[in-house]
Amino acid sequence: MMRRTTLALILFIALFVFVPTAQASDYGDDLCTPAYQLTHLGQCPLNGPGGRIEMLQRYELPEDLPAANIQSLKTPPPLANKNYARVIKPNAPIYASVDDAFANKEKRKSGKGFIYVTYDYPITRNGEDFFQINVGEFVRRADIANVTPSKFEGVVVTRQPERPFGWILAAVQPRLSPNLYGQLNADVPKLNRYDIVQVYDRLKVGNKEWLLIGRNQWIEHDPYYIALVEVQPMPPQVLGKWIAVNLFEQTMSAYENDRMVYATLVSSGIGVWNTRPGIFQVYEKLESTPMSGAFAADASDYYSLEDVPWTMYFDKTIALHGAYWHDLFGYQQSHGCVNLAPKDSLWLYKWAELGTIVYVYDPSGRTPTTSFGGGP
Repeated sequence: MMRRTTLALILFIALFVFVPTAQASDYGDDLCTPAYQLTHLGQCPLNGPGGRIEMLQRYELPEDLPAANIQSLKTPPPLANKNYARVIKPNAPIYASVDDAFANKEKRKSGKGFIYVTYDYPITRNGEDFFQINVGEFVRRADIANVTPSKFEGVVVTRQPERPFGWILAAVQPRLSPNLYGQLNADVPKLNRYDIVQVYDRLKVGNKEWLLIGRNQWIEHDPYYIALVEVQPMPPQVLGKWIAVNLFEQTMSAYENDRMVYATLVSSGIGVWNTRPGIFQVYEKLESTPMSGAFAADASDYYSLEDVPWTMYFDKTIALHGAYWHDLFGYQQSHGCVNLAPKDSLWLYKWAELGTIVYVYDPSGRTPTTSFGGGP
């Protein structure tokens, strides 16, 4: 019995002496703030509040990152056979014929505000160009400015995404660590507008969220710089095709049951014209339609848009539709409607049906549930 006790004591002492002691950098007594730990790697305990930050900083993704399950539409511009222009002269005169223009005989005025038209081939008379904008309506070339529709397009999702992905909205250089004051990663190129990235991890530092988009590549989750797409659970009692519009991210994704099949950027309502959250249904589809109106008492916000393409109304006067007049997708822009790039609006128009569910939501909870909006 005495020999057993002595042997156990010897083994205990040996274990105590020869087992390596924990490093202070892993289990030190003095905890650090996350901000301090980021700039003093190896000097703070990993079991403190900044431990996960340091572990992620030490963590390296594999050389060959998994590809996203997405592919480009690779389709030609769908509006190539149309010419678009903004009326740049307030109350520009519109004539019933070119002869009336030279006779100073106006049919009407264009009005002033946000006014866009489509036009046919030019007619030159006495060295001056005119364009026909409608049947029996002509305008001087000098009163309009040509507009080129956006070439941006979303992606076909070939398999359910395994992680969030998204588009860069403004040029940004990734950082080596999730810290506004962290060193820029000079080994990778700057990310530019409409570049697609995947998110491999996300981390909250203070009141900011950071996204790991590659090896030692962190960017802040700021809606000015990036718009994300994540798989959204099916709304209750929804079957078949449905559309999800994320007002915070300014993205849209199309689903067949619980499987994402398409994703892109949008521009929803801005300010008091916010797009209203809720669950709606597509109740009318129009390949092309004019839109006009004003909300201010003095009509200072008047808009008139001809031939708005691939329009699908889902909430009273609110619609998903193509927008040929801007290339600011990913940012709020509209009077309440959900703007899509022309290629995206055509894809969605062909895919969706009358009765397709449109689920509009804001994960941040900031968007009011009421709106004064109702236009493009």
